[in-house]
Amino acid sequence: MNDELGKLYDQLIAQRVRQADPSGMSGIGIYHCRKPQSLHAIPIHQATFMLVIKGRKDAEVDGSQAVSVRPGELLILPADTTLWIGNQPQQQRREYLAIALSFSPDTIRHFRQTYPAHLDEWNITPRLHAAAPQAVLGALQQWLRWCQQYPVDASLRQHRQIEILLLLAQAGLAGNLLAREQPSWRQQVSQLLAQDTSRNWQIGDVCNALCISESSLRRRLRVENSRFRELLEEVRLVTGLSLLQETYWPVSRIAQTVGYQSQSRFGERFKQRFGMTPTELRRTRFTEKGENPAVAGEQA
Repeated sequence: MNDELGKLYDQLIAQRVRQADPSGMSGIGIYHCRKPQSLHAIPIHQATFMLVIKGRKDAEVDGSQAVSVRPGELLILPADTTLWIGNQPQQQRREYLAIALSFSPDTIRHFRQTYPAHLDEWNITPRLHAAAPQAVLGALQQWLRWCQQYPVDASLRQHRQIEILLLLAQAGLAGNLLAREQPSWRQQVSQLLAQDTSRNWQIGDVCNALCISESSLRRRLRVENSRFRELLEEVRLVTGLSLLQETYWPVSRIAQTVGYQSQSRFGERFKQRFGMTPTELRRTRFTEKGENPAVAGEQA
């Protein structure tokens, strides 16, 4: 199964080079490197699982739970966690490959409303690390093939996510994904901000969208150890991290896409947050004798 996913990835990465567009996979993140990556303090705003296909992911969750994830295994993360990772390419082919899928609060809510009677029957004990069920691998392959051939709208994307969430729940692996009955305010705000990271967001814009007063939102975020401006920067940097991993866009374009007018400022804040500059991270995706990662206008 993992070999088949690897072949599909080769086709998809070729499409990304031609199209320079990360949106075609409809919510599935594809992460690939040929040199080790070490990334610090990645905020996970939504319930997420990561499937390692090649290489190894060494992860530490919330500074305490450490796990090593190998090919065919899942890392299953609840929302509002912080992740430290080391992505290690396999020694023979010097390649690391993984995919990730996040579940929005709306998708979790819809799932709970659709299967309320089963929530007491399923084993939803939180599990951070497990082998991926064959049914889940099969569903992911079908989705990857579908996305290659047909456009996917928001409704179809949610339908597919609920299907995979159901398979995980039936296998007793959805505990971390279903940990929250109601989304935190951090989740709600980050989901809204991620819709347009280049926008000059003000807290009033978010308050209007969420139908809450500014004082109430600030107070509720403070209870969750968050502030609006800090959360906005988190969302922008995480989006930039995904674009650096999934596209071949110049760093300057990524910086503008996530709301930074200054590429150097983006690089500075990125390194402070994750421990690598954007260009250092980009270079991990290429071999010494392979393609040149340098793109006109890139800076550290």
